[in-house]
Amino acid sequence: MSDLDSGLPPIAPLSTEPAVSLKGKGLPWPVYLALALAGVAVLAFLGLRSWKNREQRKVHVAFMEQFADYEKNEVNKFWRCLFGKDADPRRFADPEALSNQLEGALRLDPKQFPDKVATECVPLATSAAKRIKDFSPLPPAEYEAALDRYGKALAGLANAFSIWAEGAPKRAEAWLRENRIMAAGTAWSNTTDPRRPDPDALRYDRFLRCAVPDLERLKEGQALLEFLASKCVGKHTDQAYLDRLRDRCVPEGQEPPKKAPPTFARVLQKLVADYDREEQAWGACFRAMRKASKKEDLEGVGRAWVEALNASSEVRKIGKDLLKDD
Repeated sequence: MSDLDSGLPPIAPLSTEPAVSLKGKGLPWPVYLALALAGVAVLAFLGLRSWKNREQRKVHVAFMEQFADYEKNEVNKFWRCLFGKDADPRRFADPEALSNQLEGALRLDPKQFPDKVATECVPLATSAAKRIKDFSPLPPAEYEAALDRYGKALAGLANAFSIWAEGAPKRAEAWLRENRIMAAGTAWSNTTDPRRPDPDALRYDRFLRCAVPDLERLKEGQALLEFLASKCVGKHTDQAYLDRLRDRCVPEGQEPPKKAPPTFARVLQKLVADYDREEQAWGACFRAMRKASKKEDLEGVGRAWVEALNASSEVRKIGKDLLKDD
């Protein structure tokens, strides 16, 4: 039977061509080689960068250790000279705290402390300012500008304390004079015979007549207290009056007059009952007077301290930032 007779479609003859693959061909081997080499190169680059970072960290760590030793052995030597072996410039909360510590040291030794500051301590700050350039090996370039500012700040610190030491003996002498006035006031308040007053009582009376122009017109101690409050307290501080006290009245009260004024007894009688409060009021005036007279020198010290502290912190911050983990 023929194909036509069967009614079936004709059978196609077998092809002699190779079968076509449905799967794509692989990349040529040179491509695989190139990719492998690129991967090795990336790993090598990353490894080299990591090694360089570790080496750079070592450099910064070494410098920061040097810097810490420099501050401990050079900069803090100046502060230990001022305030003892445990002194640390960072322990002061603000410039006023530093000023109080400095003035307290002056009160304890008014004769020797200013000379010590000028001849022993200031040269240490000057030396520290110069030796900031002596690091070996040289600091990394990132610290150069900050170290330069720190050196200048330390030189400014030395200058500020030098100026303070120059004016300190005058302030110490002023304290002694004020104390003599206060002691004379005690003697005045204890006067039992106004006809024969103690010389110290006469010194206080002399001081009063200079410091209170209308002294004899005052009716009682309360009037004196109100007068002093208007001159020495808070917003009412009268700088011209404080200058007069410092430059004229306190010096006048260091020596008694040759004899008692005719109105000595009358003034004593009107004011003596309120002497305790009057003594406190004069103390407030003297504090205001001292604050005004020492303001310029101590403000200079405070500014120099802040600048030196900020410059030190800047160097530390640079090191901290550079040593942060990537």
